[in-house]
Amino acid sequence: MAISGRTWKYGDHVNTDVIFPGKYTYTISDPDEMGPHALEDLDPEFAGNVKPGDVVVGGKNFGCGSSREQAPQSIKSAGAGAIIARGFARIFYRNCINIGLPALVCPEAVDAIEHGDSISVDLDAGTIEVKGKKFSFPPFEGYAKMIIDNGGLIPHTRKVLGIDT
Repeated sequence: MAISGRTWKYGDHVNTDVIFPGKYTYTISDPDEMGPHALEDLDPEFAGNVKPGDVVVGGKNFGCGSSREQAPQSIKSAGAGAIIARGFARIFYRNCINIGLPALVCPEAVDAIEHGDSISVDLDAGTIEVKGKKFSFPPFEGYAKMIIDNGGLIPHTRKVLGIDT
């Protein structure tokens, strides 16, 4: 699967409260309503300008803070196709996989990427291309790959069980 768009670059320790503001935690439950609030406390321009396939880029410990699933869901619902970071908070990373949002660890790419760069990500090959350079990351395998390929854990489970959506 290939993802291409432009980059939205942020720093280290971007926490779940700035990814999806806590004030919406108990008032918004529809994923489609989460997208317009993605990153609003960090970058008010993101949700209104992100395009399908754009890639969020972060530093180390991206997604630290509370374990709310709304944080990665808001990024996905806004239209981003993937997140690349130097590293992720453990629960945030797993929540990304569960909703079918590729979370990629590639410090070398993060170092090379600037905000607004054109980017192409090949999930199957494990490559990121930006500014004429190619970077490698470990591609998803096994269940994680199946979950990502099927759009998340719930669609994957429905497919495996033969349940119509």
